[in-house]
Amino acid sequence: MNLRSRSIFVGILIVCLCVCTSGQAKPITLSYNTNALNVTLPILVAQELGFFAAEGLEVTAVFVRSGPTAMTALVSGSSDYTTVGSTTVIQAIAKGIPAVVIGNYLRQVNWLLMGAAGMTSLDSVKGQVVGVTSAGGMTEFLTVEALARRGFRRDRDYRLHYSGNSPARVAALEAKIIQAAPFSPAERVILEPKGFPVILDMVKVVPEFPLSILATSRRKLETNPGEVEVFLRAFHRAMQLIRSDKDKAIAAAFKKRSHGDIANERKALDYIADDYSIVITKENIEALIRAAGVEQEARKLGGAEKFFAADPQMKAAGRR
Repeated sequence: MNLRSRSIFVGILIVCLCVCTSGQAKPITLSYNTNALNVTLPILVAQELGFFAAEGLEVTAVFVRSGPTAMTALVSGSSDYTTVGSTTVIQAIAKGIPAVVIGNYLRQVNWLLMGAAGMTSLDSVKGQVVGVTSAGGMTEFLTVEALARRGFRRDRDYRLHYSGNSPARVAALEAKIIQAAPFSPAERVILEPKGFPVILDMVKVVPEFPLSILATSRRKLETNPGEVEVFLRAFHRAMQLIRSDKDKAIAAAFKKRSHGDIANERKALDYIADDYSIVITKENIEALIRAAGVEQEARKLGGAEKFFAADPQMKAAGRR
């Protein structure tokens, strides 16, 4: 190597070293609309164990109060990514919101319909009041869909009551305002010992529906697909860890989270750990389109392929 080449090489090396040592993680905002640990767990694990940082990202997770609010934050640029109920995203895209599904999150509905003390079977729901969170939400949609698949028609066989979030539904069930309601595995481990039975496992009835998914704006996907890929890869690593080492995952989460019962959350994780995945398929999207009742809008947009991006998730999961 001559003197001139050596000088150029040294100059490039110095520049590279300066960039590497002075480079900072890119700030990213992720919105989510429930504080339940089954949703926040991959976020907390990726933050605490450095999976985001390893991809050059500094992710700030921001709680918003509803799925529609999360979608508004996404398309306005207030958040870069969101994890939210699957039908919320599909309905928003069908209405023309410039968003796109980039990955799965909880690939199955892990909710359980739990009944009042003394209920012995699903038939006990007939003539009763079933509590859900709010009008138009995921709990309403999936409860009505699951019961319909078992032959129960809303307003004929049972009535719905908008009871609020999980603690409010627990209180309504205990006060006998409602006689059944959907709950996550975390509530199951608390309610079953109190005598409230599981009367329907929703995943056995609606196995094709992802519970929640990851989305971003069309602009983000088109202008920075590399960022989308590394963001998904960090989640993929977190989800792999959750599936393979539940104790480590729960311990990491509780370093970031100051409330909750670690023993109960660990028990609940046994029910849902295998549901974490970033991979979503065309068949999943088509099922959601049918369930959300937006088939006509989807056809106008060009079908299921227009609702999700396959490449980033497959690359992040090492499948392409």
